[in-house]
Amino acid sequence: MARIILIIELTMGAVLLLGMLLARAGRYRAHGICQSAVVILNLAPILVFMLPGFRTAIVPALPAQLSNRLHAVTTVHAALGGSAELLGLYIVLVAGTNLLPSSLRFANYKRWMRAELLLWWLVILIGIGTYGIWNGSSAKTRQITTPSASMGKTPATAASKTITVNIGNFAFDPKDLQVEAGTTVIWKNETGHHSVTADDGSFDSPIMGPGEEFKRTFDRPGPIKYFCKLHGAAGGQKMAGTITVK
Repeated sequence: MARIILIIELTMGAVLLLGMLLARAGRYRAHGICQSAVVILNLAPILVFMLPGFRTAIVPALPAQLSNRLHAVTTVHAALGGSAELLGLYIVLVAGTNLLPSSLRFANYKRWMRAELLLWWLVILIGIGTYGIWNGSSAKTRQITTPSASMGKTPATAASKTITVNIGNFAFDPKDLQVEAGTTVIWKNETGHHSVTADDGSFDSPIMGPGEEFKRTFDRPGPIKYFCKLHGAAGGQKMAGTITVK
């Protein structure tokens, strides 16, 4: 989904450049349609994907984690992206409607539109960097010693006291485990950024980067569902898994 959003934003940036060329050619109506469509359509990915993801993954760690590159770059991207969208909506209201009073209107359209175009492409460039940080890869962590965990096909045996689950390719491997009470499960993140979050809220890891891990010992019998709060949801949706404690 992150890749799709990035492609959408790059396409919108290209359409804004096309709108600028239309204005230079004197085709002002087509110019207005291009620019207005981009600004209005951009509300959809912001409200449906970007804002909920930012509130879930980044906001709870602010401001304490601003020294962390992931949180800092993502916060800057969100702030500038929000500013670009608000500025774009303001320009659309001034240039395309009579809703605003004269005290809130401007006359120098060229200056405002150039500023919006520059800001938009700055946001896109930072967005590319943000995408790279969130989805960057690294070398795999050390080999898993439990065959059932490494293969992801056979349930864990009663003799296993430590089991490793790999996180990569937007999936937990193995996705479903059966473990003996007292077993420690170690989630090792191989690529991208992910969390390990219980459906019932009993545990919630930090956002983990490549090479980081999260441990949890399970003593109480029964099934425990979990998910990545960036790429999944409670109830086994998308990036999710299950631990069944015997």
